[in-house]
Amino acid sequence: MLAVLGVTATLGILLGLDIHVNRNSQESTYTSYLAATQALSGALAKSTHLQSELTAAVKQKQALMEASSHDTKGQTALIAELRRLDYLAGLTSLVGSGITVTINYDPALPVIPGLRYVNEATQIQMLVNYLQAAGATGIAINGQRLVTTSSIRTILSMNDVAGPFSGILEINGLPVEAPYVLSVVGPVSNLVNMLNAEALGQQFNILDQSFAVQQFTGKNGVSLPPYTGTLPNHVAKEGGI
Repeated sequence: MLAVLGVTATLGILLGLDIHVNRNSQESTYTSYLAATQALSGALAKSTHLQSELTAAVKQKQALMEASSHDTKGQTALIAELRRLDYLAGLTSLVGSGITVTINYDPALPVIPGLRYVNEATQIQMLVNYLQAAGATGIAINGQRLVTTSSIRTILSMNDVAGPFSGILEINGLPVEAPYVLSVVGPVSNLVNMLNAEALGQQFNILDQSFAVQQFTGKNGVSLPPYTGTLPNHVAKEGGI
């Protein structure tokens, strides 16, 4: 704006001088007007260029300010996101309301003919699936935290111990012996209702297994350890690296 005002004033002075010096000279008048017009056009062009540079400078400043936030807000946000992912993956401990389910051989229960040999890994996995469907936030079996890559397998041949169950499972690659205690964090009423609706207790009783459920409604009722096993990608790397 200052440049435009300056050129405008110059134009007025030049025109005044032109009229005062030679009113009848068309050439002189044309030359003075042309020079002033060119000067004004140059000033306007320069003003536009400066405005563009100012806009670019403002954008650069904003970019620098956003980049500087990486040391404070950005870092905090990144750490929070990493913690959230660890929580979802089961890599952190978990405490909350929930239930425990204890399953163990009970010799007082009658053996049902035709059910002498049953793979308890299949039964336990079925129970886990129902608990997850009921909204379980986290599950651990005898201290082994279940994650998306966890496996539940039977590692002893059938009838190595009394009852239809074989007696020892492999969870996260480690042996787990009966009694099996499933610690579950989640909505207590939903979990219990699911167990009752599917008659899971009766299903285990048929297999000579007691099925004891305890409810913990307090916010610190059930505590789950973090998963500490080897993650499946420990020997993998990104393609092209």
